[in-house]
Amino acid sequence: MSNPEFIFITISLVVLVGAAYWMRIPRAAIPLGIVYLILIMLNEDAPQTFQKIDMLHKPKGVTKQKLSSQINTVSQPIQPLGTTIQPKPLTFDSGRTKKDLLLKKTEIQAIQTPTKPKVEQNSNQEEQTASLRLRDIQICKNVVNRNPVSTDVIFTKNVDSLFCYTRIQNTGRKQEVKHVWYYEGQLMTQVRYNIKRSNIYRSWTHKKILPNQIGNWRVDVQDSAGNVIGSKQFQIINLSILN
Repeated sequence: MSNPEFIFITISLVVLVGAAYWMRIPRAAIPLGIVYLILIMLNEDAPQTFQKIDMLHKPKGVTKQKLSSQINTVSQPIQPLGTTIQPKPLTFDSGRTKKDLLLKKTEIQAIQTPTKPKVEQNSNQEEQTASLRLRDIQICKNVVNRNPVSTDVIFTKNVDSLFCYTRIQNTGRKQEVKHVWYYEGQLMTQVRYNIKRSNIYRSWTHKKILPNQIGNWRVDVQDSAGNVIGSKQFQIINLSILN
């Protein structure tokens, strides 16, 4: 063991032993001393062991100069073999031709392009809504012989029910119409029905009125697309106001 190594190990042992006494665990100094002795013994035997191994592996009749020359020869770097092979990019044949790619592109464009039936459906819907004309709308207490009775825009709260009577011109095909009843801006009910092709199609819907539903009412006439083609406002008032 060289002197610097011995000094370093000794100083380290002294520091560890001092730390053990400072931490009030003096028993820890015993294994540290044992480890210190083992290290000293191993380092003293190491040179002899290496010398024996060197003698066993040394070939007979070979001097130190020959060994050193052989070692220098082996330690020289091996020169890489020159090559003229140039790498080529890998290509894969997918089996597709330009014609196949053009057909695939055409299919994608056909999917993204809107189909004609949708355009025809929208145009048919516009034609249907444009073919409706509201000719008359009345709020009445009854309908007799397909004619409104007691029409007005102000009714008292003792009325049991009211009718919304309409006359609609339909120059197109059979389609849906609905009456939407509102009380104070709040939707109360809506009645759907179909009207056929007619110059004047008379129809009406019925709504029960409660005594406490005093205020402003409105009935909207809508087509199948929800467009309002006509509207009528009326009021329900107390009896004392008329008196």
